[in-house]
Amino acid sequence: MFQYNLKSTTDEQLIELIRDYDSREAFDELYNRHWKYLFTSSFNLLRDRDESMDICQVVFLWFWEHRKTINIKTNIRGYLYSSVKYKIANFIRSGKIRESFFDELKRVDIDTFQENEMEVKELQIMIFHLVNDLPKKCKEVFQLSRNENLTHKQIADKLGISEKTVDDHILRALKKLRTPLNRLASIFIML
Repeated sequence: MFQYNLKSTTDEQLIELIRDYDSREAFDELYNRHWKYLFTSSFNLLRDRDESMDICQVVFLWFWEHRKTINIKTNIRGYLYSSVKYKIANFIRSGKIRESFFDELKRVDIDTFQENEMEVKELQIMIFHLVNDLPKKCKEVFQLSRNENLTHKQIADKLGISEKTVDDHILRALKKLRTPLNRLASIFIML
């Protein structure tokens, strides 16, 4: 194998060493360069340190296991970031995450947002109205999930519907709520 000062190699050279020579040292260098960015990105979305670390580890493990066949068309950071976002989406879709923007809103300490108190109240009112405008069954499923913290299976059993139907109602509700709230969500993301 070629001798490299791994600290001075490019990401592309590291990927070549990993792919062509199974270089564990190159993989460790790539990991050390990018794990903090990926972890921070994941944590900003999940707000859960352990889950964020797990997702990063899964992404790097997958990268190592598929090192021979990986074909990266962008830069490695963008590739790994896309992988983290994909894993987070799967994590959320699978129902393993109970925390959400709406759950976080319940825990907001208004006193810490004195300058933004009016915006917070407006956001709460907007969410209330958006939830009330959902179709009856969709609203019921969403409120059981968010207000009573029932799992999708518990909701399905309680309402006598399939878990798939519960998933569909939750996704429909989140989609309807997400669009109007996107511009106001930045208030909470920055905090």
